[in-house]
Amino acid sequence: MFGWLQARHRRQILEHPFPESWNAILERNVAHWRFLDDAERVHLRSLIQVFIAEKQWDGCGGLELTDEIRVTIAGLACLLLLGAARSATRNRLAISRRGPSPTPLRKRL
Repeated sequence: MFGWLQARHRRQILEHPFPESWNAILERNVAHWRFLDDAERVHLRSLIQVFIAEKQWDGCGGLELTDEIRVTIAGLACLLLLGAARSATRNRLAISRRGPSPTPLRKRL
């Protein structure tokens, strides 16, 4: 119903340059990054910018979400959207990330 408003909002998000520090995070933490061509990287960067801006980010258990965490999660999630015609994350309201477990999983099992 308000697709024009969403499109306008996304254009405003994409008017801001992609932070250079985010490129370094993608190179370091998203293994598929090195296999993408230039056009795919440009598209992925814009998907990441919109994803980060439009989602609510919550750290669980006292975890402070840094750009490193946000960009890595967004990069991996948006890889799935590279070939998609429309966003598959439209109905996802929040991203929650839990910090490291106080005890290793093997010990808890």
